[in-house]
Amino acid sequence: MARASGKAHIIVLDVGLATAMATGTDKQSFFQKSKACASLIIQRMIFSAPNDHVGVVLFGTDETDNQLNIELGGYEHITEAFDLKQANWATLRILLDQVTQTKVKTSWLEGLIVASNFLRSGAQGKKFTEYSIILISPLLERTDVREDQIESVLDVIGDINGALHLITNFVLHPAASIGSIFTTSGTFDEQASKTEVRSQNERLVKKLLKDTDGTLSNINWAERMLTFFDPKVVRPTPWNSILSIGTKVNVSISAYVMISEQKGLGSFKVDSADELSGTTSKVEMKTQYLLNDKPIEISMQDIIMGYMYGSTVVPYDNTIDIEYRSGESRLACLGFTASSNVLEEHLSSKGSYVVVAKKGCTASNHKLAALVKAMHELSVVMIATKVYRKDNKPRLNVLLPTYRHEIPCLVMMELIFKDELCCLKFPPLLKSKPVPTDEQYEAIDKLIDSMNLMDAIDDSNGESREAFALHNTYNPTLQHVYQAVAHRALHPKQPLPPVDTTLQELFEVPKKVATRSKPALDDVKRLFDLKEIKQNTRTEWLQRMAKIKLADDAASTVSTIDSGILMDDDDADRRMVVSVGSVTPAEDFALLLRRGEKFATVATQLQNILFELLFMSMRPPGDKVVLALMVYRSEAQTLGPYRYNEWVTEFKDMLLTRRKEEFWEQIIVGKRLGLIDSQESEMSTISLEQAENFYKTPTQNKTTVESSGGENIDLDSLFNELND
Repeated sequence: MARASGKAHIIVLDVGLATAMATGTDKQSFFQKSKACASLIIQRMIFSAPNDHVGVVLFGTDETDNQLNIELGGYEHITEAFDLKQANWATLRILLDQVTQTKVKTSWLEGLIVASNFLRSGAQGKKFTEYSIILISPLLERTDVREDQIESVLDVIGDINGALHLITNFVLHPAASIGSIFTTSGTFDEQASKTEVRSQNERLVKKLLKDTDGTLSNINWAERMLTFFDPKVVRPTPWNSILSIGTKVNVSISAYVMISEQKGLGSFKVDSADELSGTTSKVEMKTQYLLNDKPIEISMQDIIMGYMYGSTVVPYDNTIDIEYRSGESRLACLGFTASSNVLEEHLSSKGSYVVVAKKGCTASNHKLAALVKAMHELSVVMIATKVYRKDNKPRLNVLLPTYRHEIPCLVMMELIFKDELCCLKFPPLLKSKPVPTDEQYEAIDKLIDSMNLMDAIDDSNGESREAFALHNTYNPTLQHVYQAVAHRALHPKQPLPPVDTTLQELFEVPKKVATRSKPALDDVKRLFDLKEIKQNTRTEWLQRMAKIKLADDAASTVSTIDSGILMDDDDADRRMVVSVGSVTPAEDFALLLRRGEKFATVATQLQNILFELLFMSMRPPGDKVVLALMVYRSEAQTLGPYRYNEWVTEFKDMLLTRRKEEFWEQIIVGKRLGLIDSQESEMSTISLEQAENFYKTPTQNKTTVESSGGENIDLDSLFNELND
């Protein structure tokens, strides 16, 4: 017999006259919803269970094509549409595009009999872990059955330990038993108005479901549940190793993943972007080197190998014949420390493992139990080195003692590097702490009670259930990716659809909560005076770095009291800045000065960047140019005004020559960024009168294109006139 190949499913779909009679389910016919459910079932198999096999049987078709009709006869208008094979997009496209509704009446039980025989014959020679038949029908057609026919269906399903799942209408799902499809079962609505034929079919279906341990689902509920794709089922595989403590104690352990980051579908690797049109465009990877956001050419001789120690680059010289090898796979104890020494911010976000004794190792089980008990009583944790595979990079981990289901075990989590530690400091919300009134306390209590999520969703049967339940809520981002991939596979030429309404409910406030919390929210708005405080973090950073006053009004003056170059702030920027760049020139200039770079060198870099941003960039000068000028002038007042005064004089001529009068008037003159006089700096030789005359523009300096001559035309002036 062949090796196990997942699960086997047969979808039995009603396409006959009965589906046309069962209209009125959320403005869609039963046939449309049943075909949508069948499509979603196949999509879930493609994404979550690629080893599962699926076949499709249609009853109520115009033609007849099934094995039982050939052998025995009598099973008319039933078609074995798709053989039992792995789910694929081609099958799904045919199901959606070519399966249409008919006006033929066919018994659902005959379709179920054909499907059970189809499942048995298709599974021969193969070994599946589970077998199931999924019947989608409104159960409106009369069924004249014999006892032996029902027994034959039960015998076939029972021989292979299969299950029958029914998707139909007039089914209720209690809120307490809400769960994923095919794992929980609803009940028939006894209060609904139904025909005698439908009631008779329900009694027959109850017997079939009971004897096959099947499930019953409402078609509206099933379509909603099938919209969400379950992640691919992965068999838990342990990491087997040896936990060594000192030189004499060795424990055989198995580590299982307990919490891991959900990575989604991963990257897509393709050779052609458009295979349907016949054009090939090979996808290639390209490495580009940038310095201050500018592409640069680097010779391979200038590149050296290096390793990352946390966020620090450690160069490695290939000429040194040293190669580190971590050795065999292991988990080696380095020592124990008090549990209070390991804080939550010291733990990495790469997930966690549960460490237990290896199965079948009795001695290791006793050792680990004694170790966990001792660590728990002494309130200590273990620091250990983990090498996942031979010669892999060693990782530092902490092992915490715990009991899961009364079984002693260790929880293992990776530790971070010191430079990865991020301690956030938040300013106080209020400088003074006013005491709220009793009325304000009562308003907040009402608001909290009205936003309770435990009864935030009402079912169709009037019962309430929890919103955003932990085990029943899916990741909306991942689900949208699944839906987008499925839509692109089925409709390659159509644009991607908007976010599904069922996914929008996952990141929106439930309607019930929004409605009942509105009165309480109005009371809070009435009792609390809320004022919006806008903070410009970039401006605050510059004020802290260079102690300058940044005002928006043109009449304000820029002054400095003390340079902030030697300040030692705990929350200083950790960016690796090698020179002044065009993205954040003011911050780069201040950071380089704090680091101890020469003022002359950094000032020259800033002057070049300002020239590039003003005269070579296609974008208009933004706030970063103004901030860079302010920081440059404020630092020059303390470190030496001569260089700034000499540069700003040339800068003035350059602005007026290149027709930047607007920038001159609004920025240089308006914000008083001209010469540094003797009152602003003791090292300056510029008098107050000279500094004031600097802001005056002589008319003779205003050059024009007409007076410049035909051979000495300023190209920048022509370009500016063209833009104007």
